[in-house]
Amino acid sequence: MILITGATGLTGTALVNKFRKRHEQVRILTRDAKNANMFEDDPNIEIAAGDMLKPETLDDALKDVDKTVLISPADPVAMAAMQISFINAAKKAGVRHIVKLSSLNPDKNSPARFLRMHAEIEKHLEDSGMAWTHIRPAHFMQMYLLEAATVIAQDSLFIPMDNAFIAPVDVHDIAQVLHAVLTTEGHEGKIYELSGPDSMTVNAIAAQLSRALGRTIHYVNVTPEQERQQLVMFGMPEQLADAVNELYSERRKGSESKVLLETHKLFGIQPTPFAEFVARNVEVFKAAQKEQKG
Repeated sequence: MILITGATGLTGTALVNKFRKRHEQVRILTRDAKNANMFEDDPNIEIAAGDMLKPETLDDALKDVDKTVLISPADPVAMAAMQISFINAAKKAGVRHIVKLSSLNPDKNSPARFLRMHAEIEKHLEDSGMAWTHIRPAHFMQMYLLEAATVIAQDSLFIPMDNAFIAPVDVHDIAQVLHAVLTTEGHEGKIYELSGPDSMTVNAIAAQLSRALGRTIHYVNVTPEQERQQLVMFGMPEQLADAVNELYSERRKGSESKVLLETHKLFGIQPTPFAEFVARNVEVFKAAQKEQKG
């Protein structure tokens, strides 16, 4: 039995859909079964409700599980506690192998709290005695879809990146790697890093959006404080806004500028170019346009 945690989030949903397309059996963990109602009609998807911070709620989810992928919400306070609690519960339940969705550049001394937490979780998993695999992706291409409403309303992309290069990766590429690691052997003790095939500035990203949308999208290099204010204004909790800004600070130093395609090659995955990603998601921007007109 394979268990997918974080199954209703961005990466988790993409991964569950890989299993669905292949008609493969899998169990998914969600805090509230109602959040997984899009999967309830699939006989190959078993839904288990439980909370990572409450090990006593995980018995059903972990029963007879051999491998699990570890994904949780990006909580700026509780992410490490959440995932470490789950690791402990999985070990107690007899899980053999945990595949952790991590991040590029985990470092216990990083100025970015998420990178510190990923390093802490990875170390705890490595010390657990279970088999482990770390998947370390770059910044997600899907994050630019969150900017759709602003892009359409103001023909601008507001991001605090200066002229730094970044090589974002498509979540669907990550899901393919996760699926391969979960369904084949020989990945124990391995670290797989991956980025997208294009290292580019946000000016170049804006140009790609312009071509796809048929309108000129400008890159506005906002300050970190302006970014924080914007995120909070849109409803993001202050601590999470601070954590996001810490990641941008690291990216401005070039921490995610390298093109890393060895993992794609190893698993026979064609890396998704940014232009292809934008073309595939033009409807997201059109929907934002219709919503504003409505």
